Amino acid sequence: MASITTDELTSHAHWLSSGGTQGQKLDETGLDLTGASLAGANLAQAQLVGTVLKNADLRGANLSKADFSGADLSGADLSGADLSGADLVGVTLNGANLSKANLSGADLSGAHLEGCDLTDSDFTNADLIAADLTGSSMAGIVLTGAKLDDTKGL
Repeated sequence: MASITTDELTSHAHWLSSGGTQGQKLDETGLDLTGASLAGANLAQAQLVGTVLKNADLRGANLSKADFSGADLSGADLSGADLSGADLVGVTLNGANLSKANLSGADLSGAHLEGCDLTDSDFTNADLIAADLTGSSMAGIVLTGAKLDDTKGL
C-alpha cells in the first residue's frame, strides 16, 4: 500500500506557496491510501482522482480545490476539513465523518454520502445534484444556494 511522504508534502507546500513555480503538485491518482494518517495536512489543489482513502484520518486537513473525482473515502474522518471548491464528482463517502467540514462550492454531483455524519457541515453553493445522503445525520447542515436537483435522502 502506498503512502504520502513528508518530502511529497513539503514539495507540495512549496508548489502552493510559489504559485506553481517551485516544488511539485501532489499527484496520488489511483493509489491505495487506505487508513492514511493525514490529519491537518495541506493537500489544497492536490490530484487525488480515483484514489482510495478508506478509513483515512483527514481531520482538519486543507483539501480545498483538490480533485477527488471517482475516489473512495468510505469511513474517512474529514471532520473540520476544508473541502471548499473540491471536485468530488462521483465520490464514495459512505459512513464518512464530515461534521463541521467546509464543502462550500464543492461539486458533489452523483456522490455517495449514505450514512455520513454531516452535522454542522457547510454546503453553501455546493452541487449536490443526484447525490445520495440517505441515512446521514444532518443536524445544523447549511445548504444555502446548494443545487439539490434529484438529491436523495434530504
